[in-house]
Amino acid sequence: MAETFLLQGTAKWSYDYEMAEFTETQKALASMTSFVPPLHRHEGNIALTNSEIIIEGVGDDDEDLSIQLNTLKQIYLGFDDVFSALSVKSFGLFWQPLRIEYYISAVETQSIYLIIDFNGIYTHDKDWFKTLTQMLE
Repeated sequence: MAETFLLQGTAKWSYDYEMAEFTETQKALASMTSFVPPLHRHEGNIALTNSEIIIEGVGDDDEDLSIQLNTLKQIYLGFDDVFSALSVKSFGLFWQPLRIEYYISAVETQSIYLIIDFNGIYTHDKDWFKTLTQMLE
């Protein structure tokens, strides 16, 4: 039986350690250059089911990722010290990244930063954030 997708889209994403590897110069250039996508390491398609977030990479270097909803530790919409508002155009006035922290073992977590359906001006990150938080209440 095929799973029903509650939400679908395209995603640009990075692990937290990959975002931390961007230099201050790269972050500044990303905020000043027009028609350049936000900082990210991976691209793919994303879907949400009742039980998981599925990301399928589209490039040779992009990986597939499946995050079970019952492993989520935190969902956060906004900027932080790793992905700052200084690294995006308009200082985040039109969109903010979606950070998801999830357990990869009983004591170890992993964080990813998602930019969903970026069209050059805004994203659908807020819609995903609202849907995920409602599902986990």
